[in-house]
Amino acid sequence: MRCLGTSELKGPGWLSALDIVLGVITIVLSAVVLANPGLDILTLILILAGALLVVGLARILVGAFGKHISNGLRSINLGAGLLEIVITIMIMLYPQDITQTLIQLLSVALFVHGVNSAVIGGYARTLPSLLRGLLVVIGLLSIALSVTAFISIPIGFLSVVYILAIGYLLTGISEIIQGIAGTKRSRMTVNRTK
Repeated sequence: MRCLGTSELKGPGWLSALDIVLGVITIVLSAVVLANPGLDILTLILILAGALLVVGLARILVGAFGKHISNGLRSINLGAGLLEIVITIMIMLYPQDITQTLIQLLSVALFVHGVNSAVIGGYARTLPSLLRGLLVVIGLLSIALSVTAFISIPIGFLSVVYILAIGYLLTGISEIIQGIAGTKRSRMTVNRTK
């Protein structure tokens, strides 16, 4: 994947701000799940599905409008976002399905987002090294948590939902990191053009 020139580094400012806002919403929804163990498992799953919807929307917007990243990374974001939205719709349309199936769908979506974060961190040369490293670490942790949740259903649904909530909390942090990185890129580009 090619490196971008200075003129291509600048993404739309609203996209960076939106990444940060959507990251905060994802963190809040994940925190609600972690703070309310007394809620019904289905309610907790639907809250996490809401977090997934927010994350999927963020990835689609970056894929569609993120001119500051390569076409390959934009396609990866778009594909991950579409898959996350489809999984969210399936969970919300069929909440009566077996809890295990809903949890597995959330696990798959978290896995997809973890891979997406790791790839962005690994290949987005326009991001500062520290932020790239954080994205890779968060991506790998998300992958580990998603696999753990997927195979750990026998330990109890509530425990698995907590594992997923931690994963989505990390996902919210990765959205904020990408938003901050976009803001820094925009400032760098503006300063260089003065």
